[in-house]
Amino acid sequence: MGRRRLRHHPHPHRHRPPLRSPPPGWLRFATSQDGNFLAVDTAPARNGRPGQIIGTGRDYDEGPAYVADSITSLLGHHLELLDQGTYEKHGDHISLLEPDCDPAPQQIIGDIPDEVPPTLQAIHINNATGLVDLAPLTAAPNLRRLHLNRSTTADLTPVRELPVESLRVALDDGDLTPLAGHPHLTSLDLTTIVPVDLAPLRTVPHLRGLDLSRADVPAPTVLADLTNLRYLSLTGRQWATLLNEGKVPPTLTAARLADTEATLDEALAWAARLGLNTENALRVTGTHETAGG
Repeated sequence: MGRRRLRHHPHPHRHRPPLRSPPPGWLRFATSQDGNFLAVDTAPARNGRPGQIIGTGRDYDEGPAYVADSITSLLGHHLELLDQGTYEKHGDHISLLEPDCDPAPQQIIGDIPDEVPPTLQAIHINNATGLVDLAPLTAAPNLRRLHLNRSTTADLTPVRELPVESLRVALDDGDLTPLAGHPHLTSLDLTTIVPVDLAPLRTVPHLRGLDLSRADVPAPTVLADLTNLRYLSLTGRQWATLLNEGKVPPTLTAARLADTEATLDEALAWAARLGLNTENALRVTGTHETAGG
């Protein structure tokens, strides 16, 4: 897989490129002067450990990557490499060599690999032919992001035992039962081939974001029971059902009308029914991009 080099510079603060400030709780302490940093994470997400070391910066568009459980562990590992002589000197700096290190185990874009690295944290499965078997992903106990893009699966059971926080999936059988009570799931983007029962989502304690605009949902009024939901994306027909029945989730802070053909007047009428002030509404189009670090 090639070797990753960790460079130690005697003057880490010289010629540093200007970057945005890190989020509160990320204490940067090292850089390769390429826009990437190591940081102490003092406010980790669920399953994280305060004081863990993460990689952040220019090349971490999908979010930070886990590096080590502490500075002590990281420095201990580096001392082991020095003791073993697995380093190279280049003028005034040293490159530590890690021949057995996967250069990017935290993210895979494409198909599920034959051997799933246990350090895998994010995977995007694109344009898969046939149904995707998610079972091999149980070999990745730190998997946080699982996105099936233009790909379909028939069984979410493997997700039950994984700390997945962000799930995007096209589901062949419409069975959400494996997600019942999932302790980590915060965001679900669901596409279905057949009608889906949303009842299992009632017991997902931290579900904050939900996109059902590509799902066949016969009974969307169940959404009123999702009292922690903050973001909801639906079609105009789905929204109409909720509004007509008075079943809009009570804690929403953001909503999306997913009908691409909706006129501005229709969108304003929808917003008004949600109780929004549309007097000074503006129409804006564009693309919003985010980057970790």
